[in-house]
Amino acid sequence: MFRSGVDEANKAWRFYEHLTLLHSYEVLQKQAIDAYSPYKDIVERYSKTSGRNIHPVTYEHLEKHPEVAEQNVALLKNAMELWRMASQTSVAVAPILYHYSWHCFNSFFIYTFFRWEPQHSRSHGIRAPPKDNIEDVKIQFLKRKDGLFQRLIDTWILLGASLAFSPFLPVYKENEINFVPNDRYLVSNSNEISLKQLMNFNSANFEKELYSNLKERPLSPSFLINSAYLPTNTIKSYLVVFAASNLARYRPILWNSILIGKTREQSNFALNWRIALFDYTIGSNSDPGLLYQISRLLKAVRIGQFYFKRVGLV
Repeated sequence: MFRSGVDEANKAWRFYEHLTLLHSYEVLQKQAIDAYSPYKDIVERYSKTSGRNIHPVTYEHLEKHPEVAEQNVALLKNAMELWRMASQTSVAVAPILYHYSWHCFNSFFIYTFFRWEPQHSRSHGIRAPPKDNIEDVKIQFLKRKDGLFQRLIDTWILLGASLAFSPFLPVYKENEINFVPNDRYLVSNSNEISLKQLMNFNSANFEKELYSNLKERPLSPSFLINSAYLPTNTIKSYLVVFAASNLARYRPILWNSILIGKTREQSNFALNWRIALFDYTIGSNSDPGLLYQISRLLKAVRIGQFYFKRVGLV
């Protein structure tokens, strides 16, 4: 089953292969600038709300910094190559390569649309200190503002997604796009979540509670099949793969025990890790993977169909 999934995942990368040509990507990024220009004012609004220094990518910025496009193409190439290497190597070390593939793809994604100050992230923005027992593993969210994970959250929010991992939600308020506190913020009382809590978190329940209780109308981006459940679930899966990569790197004996499934908890995590990889690439039978979601976004940009709407309205 997993091998056939790898084969399908390799097919899912085909959309991105033509973007590894610099000219193709440069055209796409300029189209992204045009597509987002009607909403550029919300970036300043969100920056003030979140306390982070974020800007949309502009023609002027690209002219001054032509290396931006080259960097993003390199990140995409690295994501693809790391995936291929991971799919061909031992499962003992594969999580490390899978994580960095996803890490590079996230970087390619966020820097296509936005830029931050400082320009480059200086950390993952998250930690999963290795433990000797899987029950003790926790994901820690760093408070520093230059971590890649926080930039990933910023990007999804500015593209209209509602996330359980963000303290703010994008909504229509007083006839304009604004940002309100997220009462269902997953780590509102702490900067960490246990691996068990993460795996038990239900993104579908978050979506249901969000839409039934939020006073304002959440955004619904044209390119997203679902603006709350799918992005949130994808980020959850990214964190699961991150935790797996840390265990494979720093606790190889424990990781081997997880793969064997010596305990119920270890077996459950081994299953969740494999499901998380599908969320990155081909998705499940009912939900598309991240690669498909982003390809829908980029196709909407290319054909001029990128826009925001209120949930439930065309």
